[in-house]
Amino acid sequence: MKLATYLDVTPRLGLVDGQEVWNLRTLYAWYLFETEGIATAEAIAERSVPDDMALFIRLNQARLPEFASALALGKERNPDLGPRGRRPLGKTRLLAPVPQPSKVICCGSSYGEYLSELGMERARWPQDVKISFLKPPTALLGHGETIPFPPDAHETDYENELAIIIGRTCSDVAEADAAGYIFGYSIFNDACVRDIPKWTGGLDSPRGKSPDGCAPMGPWIVPAAYLGADPNDLAFTTWVDDEVRQKGRTSGLLWSIERIVAFVSHYIRLLPGDVISTGSTKGNAHTTGKFLRSGQKIRCEIEHIGVLESTVGHKTWKTELAPLPAP
Repeated sequence: MKLATYLDVTPRLGLVDGQEVWNLRTLYAWYLFETEGIATAEAIAERSVPDDMALFIRLNQARLPEFASALALGKERNPDLGPRGRRPLGKTRLLAPVPQPSKVICCGSSYGEYLSELGMERARWPQDVKISFLKPPTALLGHGETIPFPPDAHETDYENELAIIIGRTCSDVAEADAAGYIFGYSIFNDACVRDIPKWTGGLDSPRGKSPDGCAPMGPWIVPAAYLGADPNDLAFTTWVDDEVRQKGRTSGLLWSIERIVAFVSHYIRLLPGDVISTGSTKGNAHTTGKFLRSGQKIRCEIEHIGVLESTVGHKTWKTELAPLPAP
């Protein structure tokens, strides 16, 4: 199962199957009528399938098998759902799967290979999960979009990371119970600016990590129950144009997915739809010096999830700040 948010004048929720996107609300209404003959099927579907993914997750974490059954029956009977019921994936604009989570929490220094590449002695590695920074929802960007790096950014970077999507409100949960609070997984590109003046905070400052559009995510969410693999051992690869820049497995994380969720929940209450990005391995431009150039294509792949694609760009400012007077 692949759950996506796509644009049809306004955001809609869809199920991606092969090269098609099914309108989830329309499909579910058809399914209810076909299987139960409910005259109010459309009204039920409208309440059950909102246009906001975070709200959908809050309402439906336990009901995913019913939506899977709706898709299976739809594929079997091939109904005419109208012009907006199904559409080609290649002609559909995918948004970030959760366009407006309450927060995006980014963990860092999570892979030993990356810390070794930095030349950091093991004694200096984090002793537990490192909560590095938050990104605002305005940083999120959909699959296939252009990253609008700030015009004064010259050293821009990529980081392919497994994203955890929270399914239930949780606070101070035990590691043994953490899996029950995970809705699913997606791909997160921690796009960032590296040439940040020290006076403004350095590498993990909001100026470097949180600009608008500097968090490509997607192309969809694969619910945990439908991943078909251990999230703690997924292969991932990052390409810039045709060059492989990163390659590894989530088994290289210093902490398990469950440990990350439990640790973060001890300090920050997590809500349905919240995103935790787990960190990146070696091979980013910060260590190799191969910073991004406008027009380059970034492809972040994680097995059993898919491929997240972005183009490198720079926005322009319509206004300029007046220079400060000399001290």
